[in-house]
Amino acid sequence: MWVRKEKTEVKHMQKKLPPIPVAEKLKYRKNLSAPGLLEKVRKQFEQLVDLRSGKPGYTLADVLMSALAIFGLKYPSLLQFDKNRHEKTIKNNLKQLYGVNDAPCDTQMRARLDPVEPCDLRPAFVEIHHQIQRDKVL
Repeated sequence: MWVRKEKTEVKHMQKKLPPIPVAEKLKYRKNLSAPGLLEKVRKQFEQLVDLRSGKPGYTLADVLMSALAIFGLKYPSLLQFDKNRHEKTIKNNLKQLYGVNDAPCDTQMRARLDPVEPCDLRPAFVEIHHQIQRDKVL
């Protein structure tokens, strides 16, 4: 048999939360902030050789950083990213955080990413791991 307990009200003093800091006034750890780590990844991606002939519309680094942005911005699918990539806030995030001026559409991204070997991307993530170790986080 279930016995119902009486609810007792506990009144907590509500603490006033501190104001949200303005983004320009925030101080980041240069190497361990999101912008710092993404910059290191981009530099590694820029060192990859683009095997396409002719003049590509998007650099391989832009395509790879756009693909990384899909995960970083938590998009559920490539198609959803493609639909939202021209929105003002998304374009701003792509430019400021990922260094991408213009993100490719989903078809172009698939065509550019398919020939890239996963082992070619490893140096970028090894660089992040080394940076975290240097700053004694690990």
